[in-house]
Amino acid sequence: MLLHGRDLDGHDPETLEAQWLGALGAGLAAAGSPLRPTDADASFVFYGDALERLVDGGTAPPVTVHALAADPAVLPRAVRALPEGELRFALDVAREVLAAAGHGPDDVSTRPATEVEAEGVVGDAVVEALVAALALVDRYVPGVSAAVLLTLTRDVYAYLHDDAVRRAVDAGLADVLAGLAARDEPAVVIAHSLGSVVAYSVLTAGRAALPAVPLLLTPGSPLGIAAVSAALRARAPLRFPDGVGRWVSPRDPRDLLALHDLTPAVLPLPPGSPAIESPRVTNRAPGYHAAAFPLDGGWAGYLALPEVAGPVGEALA
Repeated sequence: MLLHGRDLDGHDPETLEAQWLGALGAGLAAAGSPLRPTDADASFVFYGDALERLVDGGTAPPVTVHALAADPAVLPRAVRALPEGELRFALDVAREVLAAAGHGPDDVSTRPATEVEAEGVVGDAVVEALVAALALVDRYVPGVSAAVLLTLTRDVYAYLHDDAVRRAVDAGLADVLAGLAARDEPAVVIAHSLGSVVAYSVLTAGRAALPAVPLLLTPGSPLGIAAVSAALRARAPLRFPDGVGRWVSPRDPRDLLALHDLTPAVLPLPPGSPAIESPRVTNRAPGYHAAAFPLDGGWAGYLALPEVAGPVGEALA
C-alpha cells in the first residue's frame, strides 16, 4: 500500500506509482534485498485531486505554492483570509518550524497561538504574527518556504478538522484495506508525509475490516508536530495502530516538514505500546522531504535509502 503526501493534485497516479516503485527498488537493491515490487504487487492510493477540490471548495483560500512564491503581496491576503482556527494552527506550526531551525524567543515568540488568544491578542495581531513568522521562515529556514508551509498547513488543517475532507481522503485507503482483509491478505503500508496522518487515522479508527499490517513505514511524517498531535488527541486518545506489527518512521533531521522523531515525548502513546522506530537518514532530494525524486540518472528521496527500504524487504520476505 503506497500512500502519498500533499501537493500532488493534477499529477498522474500511474506515473507517481512508477516513481515510488523505482525509488523503492533502488533502496531495496542498496539494502541487499533481491525483491523488486512491481505494479502488480502495489496499490497506490491517490487522493491528491480530491483533497485539493475539497479544500479549495471550503473556507481555506484557494492559493497555490506557485502563486504565493510569484507575488509576495498574495501572502498577507491569503493569511488574512484564513478562518480563526486555521490561523492559530498555522501560527503554531510556523513557530515550531522556526524553533527547530534554531530561531527561538529572540527571533519570534514560540508560545502557542492559543496562549496569545487567551491573553486577548486576537484578530489583526495574530495575522501580523503569522505574516512575520512566515517571513522569518523564508529568510532563515533552508528547504522550506513560507508558501510551502502555508499550503501545507492549509491541507493538514482541513484533513484534521473537516469531517467531510477526512472521510473522502480516508475512503480510498480504507476500501483497499477492507478488500485485503476480506481475502485475509496482509499489507505493508508505506505512507509519506501527510499520508502518514491518513494512515494513522484509518488504522486507529476502530474499523472491523483491517488486514494484518506487518510493517507501517512513515518517512517524513509530521505526526510529531505539536499542533498535529494535539488535533489527533482532541478526536481520540493516541494509540498504536491496530494490527500493525512494526512501525518505522525515518526522518532526515534537515526535513523541517517532519520536525521530530516519533518519540513518546512528541507522540505519547499509552504505556506498554510498542516503540516506534525512528531512524535518522540523509535524504538527497531537494528540500530533504520527497519520497521519490529522479536525480543524476538514478533515484533520491526517502524510498531510495537502504535504511528506509530495508524494513520493507524484511516484511515482504
